[in-house]
Formats: sequence, structure tokens, C-alpha cells
Amino acid sequence: MSQFDITQFENRVDTLLDAHQRLLASYRALKEAHDAERQRSRETREQLNGVIERIRALEAEADNA
Repeated sequence: MSQFDITQFENRVDTLLDAHQRLLASYRALKEAHDAERQRSRETREQLNGVIERIRALEAEADNA
């Protein structure tokens, strides 16, 4: 039977905690970037809808002329 090495266990736990912190920081950065992109997409979609409405209004105006 092998002997339990508390030092090795503590080192492994520390390594896992460090990895967890790095992954959590990466996740937060990616989530923030994703949220910013979603906001940009929403703004772009609204701008495009405005352009489309102006084009439709011009087409309707041209049809009435």
C-alpha cells in the first residue's frame, strides 16, 4: 500500500486552484467580449432597419411621383 503524501496532495490542489482562477478570468473576459459584440450587433441591426425603412419610403415616394 502506498503512503499518502499530503505535500503532493496540497501541491495538486494548489495547481488545480490556479488553473480554475485562470479559466475563470478567461471566461469572464470572453463573456465581456461576447456581450460587447451582441450590443454592437443589436446597434448595427437597428441602423440597417433604419436604412431599409428610408429606402422603402423613397421607393414609395418614387412610385407616387
